[in-house]
Amino acid sequence: MKQFVWIMVAFATVILLLGIWIVTREAKSVPDCAQKIYIVKRPDGESLECVCSEGALATCFKPGP
Repeated sequence: MKQFVWIMVAFATVILLLGIWIVTREAKSVPDCAQKIYIVKRPDGESLECVCSEGALATCFKPGP
């Protein structure tokens, strides 16, 4: 029974750490909308131009004409 509890504690720790990593990774990629226009990098390295409206992220698109 003790072994099962330790396995579950280890599993829960891994899940918690994975969740924290995912949340912090997503938080870095979203602008805070203090300005009107942002250029951000996607995880694959491509640039996106994001527009904020009334303090909230409105849309993102590929920069250029």
